[in-house]
This record gives sequence, C-alpha cells and structure tokens, in this order.
Amino acid sequence: MAKKKIGILGGTFNPIHDGHLQLAKAAYEQHNLDKIWIMVSPNPPHKAGTTIVDVIHRNNMVKAAIEPYEYMEFSDFEQKRDGYIYTAETLTLLKKEYPENEYYFVIGGDSLANIEKWYHPEVVLANCILLAAGRDDLFDESLINRINEINAKYKADIRMIKMQPMDVSSTEIRAGDFDDIPASVKKYIDDNRLY
Repeated sequence: MAKKKIGILGGTFNPIHDGHLQLAKAAYEQHNLDKIWIMVSPNPPHKAGTTIVDVIHRNNMVKAAIEPYEYMEFSDFEQKRDGYIYTAETLTLLKKEYPENEYYFVIGGDSLANIEKWYHPEVVLANCILLAAGRDDLFDESLINRINEINAKYKADIRMIKMQPMDVSSTEIRAGDFDDIPASVKKYIDDNRLY
C-alpha cells in the first residue's frame, strides 16, 4: 500500500495568518500531498523570552483558520511532551508512531538558510522530505545552491515550493494590523481580547 504523503507545517502561530495558509496550500497542491497537519508548538526554543498567548488560544485560532480547507488538519502532537520541543524529536516520534506515512516538512526559504543551526539537522533531514518555499518568478540562485549543497552534504531530499513571498508579520498583527488574517481569526482575537 502506498504511504500517505503528510505535509507538516509547524509553528508558534501567534497568531496564524494568510502567509501560513498560502504556504500550506502551495505545498499541498505542488507536491500532491494527502494532508497538511498544522502543528502548533507549545513552547518553541527559538522563541524563549517572547510573549506568546496561551496555547489554547493559538489552537483555537488555527482550527478557525483552517476550517475551510478539508485537507488541512490541526495537530497537537507536539503538545503531548514537556519542555522545549525540537523538530528532530517530533519527526523521529512520528515515524515511530505512524510508520505508514511519508512526511514532508514545510518551511520558508529563510529557515533553510539556518537549517544547520537547528537541533540535530541530520536527524530532521533523515526523517522527512523538506519542502522550502522560494519565489516562482525568479528561482533564487542562492536558494537553489543552498538546497544542492545540503542535499549533497546530508544525503537529504529538499524540494522547492514555488510561491510569491508574502510580507506578513505576526509582530505587526499583534500590534493591531489585522489585514492579513482570516476573518474568523480576527473575530476570535476580538472576542478574547488577545494582543
């Protein structure tokens, strides 16, 4: 039986915005995925010291945002563990618990530049196909070179997601610029007086 192709878009989602949804949609469509799991990180190590709204609110905003997309599913997989949660551990556990799936980890092109600074990048790259977003109108040569370099060094499988970059910032949204979030998320923020 063919393995299910599961995309994973992980993040703090503080809050989820249109840029996240466009990235998930592009990954799903361009790489023929079966599902995209939107995985909310309760306690990301790289966000230590920043103010993050309670994970319950972030979960609820994600659920509201993805409701129109039948191929997107909310995942609380990372919330079942304590302490800082690392992608290397998440992917290792997923492969152990759900070996029937093939995992595609979705990141922005900017994250690819720092992938070797991640916690155990060799484990991340051994346990998934990495999908990195890049501009579709001009294939960024530096991104392509970076992909080729990492693929060779780690025997990895990194593929591109072609999409226009979106200038959306969670920081600006938290400061009150609600242009780039779904109406359902804006309503939830207003109703719960978040940010």
